[in-house]
Amino acid sequence: LEEIAQRPSPQGALVKALLVLGAQDIGSRDIPNEDEGWGRVNLRNSLAPPGGQGIWVDDRSVMSGTGNSKSYSFNVSQSSGLFKAVLAWSDERGSRFSSAQLVNDLDLEITSPDGTVYLGNDFANGRSVTGGTRDSVNNLEVVLIDNAAAGTWTLKVKDAQHSGGKTQPYSVAVLGHGVNDLRPDPKVVPEAFEMDVAIPQVDDPVQLTTSFFNFGNAKANTFPIAFVVDGTELSRRNIELGAGSTKVLVWPWTPQTAGSTTLSFIIDPDETMEEIREDNNRLDVMVNVTAPGVKLETSTPVQILSSSSITTTSWNISLTNTALIPTNASMQTNSAVHVETGQTMPWYVGSTESNFSMEGQASESIFVTLVHPAPPAPGTYRIDLLALDVDNSVDYPLSIDLVVPDLPEAGLEFDYQVVPVHPSEPTNISVRFLNNGNAPIGYDLFLEAPAGWQAGFTNLGSEAGASSGSTGLINSESFRAVGLMFTPPQVMTAAGAERMVKLTAVSQTENQELTVFDIPIQVMTVREVFVNVESSIGTLRPDSSITLRYSLEHKGNIDLDLTPSFELPVGWSVSSSLEAVELPWATSKNLLYTLEAGNNARSGDISLNFDNGSNRFTWEGYLTVEVLPEPTLTFLGLELQDGTMFDTIQGGGAHPSGENLKFTWLVSNEAETAWNPSASLQLDPDLFGDCQPVNAVVKGEVSPVVCNVLIAANMAPMSEPSFTLVLNDGGVERTTTVGLLVAANEQVSWDIGAVPMFTTGQERQVTLELTNTGNTPLQRQLVVEGPEKWSVSIDGNDIINVEIGQSVLVRLNVRADSPGTADIVVSLAQSTASEPTYSFAASSTGEPVGTSGESGLNSALTIALLGAVLLVAFALLGIQMLRGRGDSIPKPGHLPLPVPGQPVIPLQTSTTPVSTQIQAAGGGAPLVHLATSGAPAAAPTASPPPMCWTCREPISTAMVGCPSCGARYHGDGFNGCEANQIEACVNCGAPSSAFVKA
Repeated sequence: LEEIAQRPSPQGALVKALLVLGAQDIGSRDIPNEDEGWGRVNLRNSLAPPGGQGIWVDDRSVMSGTGNSKSYSFNVSQSSGLFKAVLAWSDERGSRFSSAQLVNDLDLEITSPDGTVYLGNDFANGRSVTGGTRDSVNNLEVVLIDNAAAGTWTLKVKDAQHSGGKTQPYSVAVLGHGVNDLRPDPKVVPEAFEMDVAIPQVDDPVQLTTSFFNFGNAKANTFPIAFVVDGTELSRRNIELGAGSTKVLVWPWTPQTAGSTTLSFIIDPDETMEEIREDNNRLDVMVNVTAPGVKLETSTPVQILSSSSITTTSWNISLTNTALIPTNASMQTNSAVHVETGQTMPWYVGSTESNFSMEGQASESIFVTLVHPAPPAPGTYRIDLLALDVDNSVDYPLSIDLVVPDLPEAGLEFDYQVVPVHPSEPTNISVRFLNNGNAPIGYDLFLEAPAGWQAGFTNLGSEAGASSGSTGLINSESFRAVGLMFTPPQVMTAAGAERMVKLTAVSQTENQELTVFDIPIQVMTVREVFVNVESSIGTLRPDSSITLRYSLEHKGNIDLDLTPSFELPVGWSVSSSLEAVELPWATSKNLLYTLEAGNNARSGDISLNFDNGSNRFTWEGYLTVEVLPEPTLTFLGLELQDGTMFDTIQGGGAHPSGENLKFTWLVSNEAETAWNPSASLQLDPDLFGDCQPVNAVVKGEVSPVVCNVLIAANMAPMSEPSFTLVLNDGGVERTTTVGLLVAANEQVSWDIGAVPMFTTGQERQVTLELTNTGNTPLQRQLVVEGPEKWSVSIDGNDIINVEIGQSVLVRLNVRADSPGTADIVVSLAQSTASEPTYSFAASSTGEPVGTSGESGLNSALTIALLGAVLLVAFALLGIQMLRGRGDSIPKPGHLPLPVPGQPVIPLQTSTTPVSTQIQAAGGGAPLVHLATSGAPAAAPTASPPPMCWTCREPISTAMVGCPSCGARYHGDGFNGCEANQIEACVNCGAPSSAFVKA
């Protein structure tokens, strides 16, 4: 770079960038990779690429803070050509303890003419692609476009993360068609032209100073510069000029004639050097030349005020008689004038002498002194001196200047003698940084924290907490509030410890001034406890509890004894013990407290306080209690299968078995929350049932609850099964238990085998099977009805006794005296069963039978009929005898129905039932149990009376019942029972005032 590209003092990062810029991919397109990196080095491509491509570099720019950026634009002149850009930088030293080794993270970003953005190192198949993410790991980034479109391409270098404390230099190298290549571009710097005298005199040597700068990217080898006066070249100088370098040349000149003269300085007058630009090679200066007389000179025509505390400035002036003969001369001194504003300053200007008698070529020394404020406002203050050749009326002016630059004077004020700082948390303070200088001046500030501490600025720079920053311009005699943050070590520092923070201010002036300020800090005593809940509270319910886990973190530096206390909403209480807590400084502790919600618990604020006498540390939260429905269940009615309605659960006193019992309740809701319960039944054995779906219940409305219950037909009468209705929704449950009293239920079923075909005049037998399907023993008389001209009779006794679940066979003797089909009906006399009658059809064939002996009754049948008549007579006699013994003895063929409150007295008979076996003609037929002739049928066994729910004894006297659940109680205090004194039902809690007689 130094020898070929003539780049003076290139950065190492630029060398790296150029090597990568010219590198060639080896083999398949797959750079970058771990085998060849960015490719094989090709110095020709790096310095002088073929095909009309150019190279442009920059290694003189820096990045100073996060968020800063710098952009470059390139006009690519040829489409479908290569465009490649490389960004490299020498990163600041990192920490071996950090997981991210890159300290200052710069990003390369290229934008094509159509707006497509390519990020550095976002590669696929050896070329840049879009849609990736920025590289935050490497300190070299590359963008490579194979077919770059013609137009303006923008290269942006972004400071993505500036973690270092210094500015970050970087290097950029770009290759492409139309990119500025490594060519020189020397130019004359107009602002740098100077003459050592203000107005040259004829024959008076003048020293001219010019400056030349190479604006290009390559060294300008030896080239000529011509000095021309009024079109005449007086001299020529040859120089070399490195890229980005400046060279100053001094030209001697002696004016020959008075008047206006044009001075010209021409770079490459013969135009033999290849340059980037040709329009910056010439500088023309107009100069006025005067004739000799007297002359004023000084070696220091311009003095620069170097300190804001200086109040006087002096010049040593030499007055010379330029003639060879004596003359009288004088010097006039004018007031100081502020050049920038033209204002005449009211300052004192004096000289040691003003009038002189001078020999030819003689000189006099004069001191001119200016008294000014400390410091004056910046600018140039000019004093015009005029030397007068009194004898020849020739004058000679001389201007002397006092240049007052921006003179800094920093100051620092804060509101503490010693700044108190927190031992564990960052401490922020605001200080006043003063600019007592003579102009708006900015300052670079640097903080140096004591060992283990960190100090940073909160409002300077782009990132809070940085240890360096810039104030920006501060007006003279003004200040800027600067926020400082002191971060303590990870280990707690003892109270009262003193440290010193240094703040260094460096003025942003041409002549920098450095000022160091000491900021004393002292660790304060801190009682600081943070109370946090680690449990998730959520939504709670009444009659629930919650255990909360709290963490106490002591960030102070003094031990504390804390007393806990709660502030709770209505209906809440603390079930845990609230013991004092010992909390040493710089420690933490976990605590568990259990809170109980009553059934009246409400939502509200909750506070946990920890007191130590002078301080209170509080955690505040909120308990959200779910508003639950408040349902009420009221019994509405009972409907039997035949449509009979009752408004009490007991119904008619007992509940029939084997048929549907329809219970209806009304459910209401007193809360704002809707209740949408599901209904279910908990049933005792031999109970069956279900409930219909229940509609949602809102406040002010009611919804029916309908349940159907069936008592097994064979359940013993006067037994007391129960069922429980359960309504539940979301944990809100309402139940009611219903006690039933099973009524006696006489039920039978009939079955018949094959009915034979009858022939007129012949007698045949038909067998029926009768089964007791009820829940009470069956004792009834069988009655048979036959058609006209048919003879039908029961074979044997017509009184039957059948236990629960048992069956009997009934044999009928049937004779048809006429042909055809007829119905034969068998029934149970005075039975309450639902099917007490059974009929079947019988058919006969043959000729009608007359009144002859063949058609009459045979002797056997006559004897059987006579026996049947006698049995009926005896049965009627027995019934009359039982009636004579009172109402407690049931009539033949009728079983007693149990009624609540009236005990069932067992039937008493004077004789023991006898079973008589009647064999069928075929033999082996089932038995029919018949009562012995002349004796009443045996009474069925009486069911037990209901039990009292208070004393658990049978109820044989007056009885009352609960209409809500059906529970029975003694109604008269029988045998010392206190049921008549209870206030509510023992089973369901209904008030005793609602009890009814049962």
